[in-house]
Amino acid sequence: MANEITLEDVRRMAADVGLTRLTDQHLQELLRATKTAQARRAAMPKVDLTPADESAHVFRLDKRSDR
Repeated sequence: MANEITLEDVRRMAADVGLTRLTDQHLQELLRATKTAQARRAAMPKVDLTPADESAHVFRLDKRSDR
């Protein structure tokens, strides 16, 4: 992979969002998770995706008269 993310990239990204107290073990876990997410995202078909294909989270309240 040409643009493979490194531990230093992860360390910099974590510091950018205020995660400055992560240990090297935490950073390794974050690196592994980031690589996995990138690989899964790259494997997804992009040509035929529409906004309707996005997952939706639907919430509703019970229809109760005391609310």
